[in-house]
Amino acid sequence: MTALIPVPDDFEASVQHAVDQDDKARKIVDEALEKGLERVYLVGCGGSHFGTYPAFDLLDRYASAFTTQRITSAELTSRNPVGLNEHALVVAASHSGNTPETVAAAKFAREKGATVVGIAREGESGLAEASHLHLDYPDTITVTEPKLVHNEQIAAALLDRTGATDVAAKLRAGIPALPGALRAVKDEIADAGERVADIVADAELTYVVGGGPAYGMAKMMAWCYFQEMQWMDAAAINGGDFFHGPFERILENTPLVVLQAEDDSRELGERVVRFGETYTSKLGVVDTATLSLPGIPAESRPDLSVIALMSAERRVLDHVAARRGHDTSVRRYMYKVSY
Repeated sequence: MTALIPVPDDFEASVQHAVDQDDKARKIVDEALEKGLERVYLVGCGGSHFGTYPAFDLLDRYASAFTTQRITSAELTSRNPVGLNEHALVVAASHSGNTPETVAAAKFAREKGATVVGIAREGESGLAEASHLHLDYPDTITVTEPKLVHNEQIAAALLDRTGATDVAAKLRAGIPALPGALRAVKDEIADAGERVADIVADAELTYVVGGGPAYGMAKMMAWCYFQEMQWMDAAAINGGDFFHGPFERILENTPLVVLQAEDDSRELGERVVRFGETYTSKLGVVDTATLSLPGIPAESRPDLSVIALMSAERRVLDHVAARRGHDTSVRRYMYKVSY
């Protein structure tokens, strides 16, 4: 067991840096709409892909003027979708800005005539060069929150310009409070973080469940945080599919982690929690309803809570890493071998 790492001193400043670029997001959306927008593609690999789930959920539910698809970077180039043309907006994210598949996807999309937005850390990169607009954030450990903010800004601008102004207004009423609200999350999630550490630290396999956009957060926790950063075996399960196979593997001592936000798909997670309370002694719940989210208006909480969920589970990872004594920066293959 090692000491819990502190929240970065520049956490709020990093999130604020992203929040302050809203005007840029609005401008590029206007440019895409002027070209006759028909399709939006949310693109990335791994965590950058999973971070598109909240924005996709918003656009899929509320935007009727165009269609939206989330897709991995390599799939965008290999599929060559019929809608990838001058009437498409591609939002591609990569922390380094140099993820080969994502840079290739951005270049491919631009060659097809699409408007391309890159989301990455500050500075020159392949993605910044390939994009019409580079939405950035400081190169620190605070990575995921700014990326989600930028995706949310694009979604809000699209909704505002295509008729869902009430939804956009609710989002924008809460986004300015995100730096402080997410910082509060890091402290308030401590008990849940310790509980999750209790049940997963020595587990052979952990099931992580999330419904709706929280399914993307479940993938983030299982694949990026547990498999990649902790070398643990974990499986991400969609809350809507949990009772169609996976629940048969839940026994009295099976580690089960449920992620819950406050959007309209919340019931998918609540149902899994009720099952877990009955059938396993190793249930952990990360629930944004337990968080204060200071400054976030009540009407903004349902959709912005998904960003808070992501921030919460990132801090849960720190608790798990401290309990296991496994540094989250250690890799066996990533960045070390050709793949």
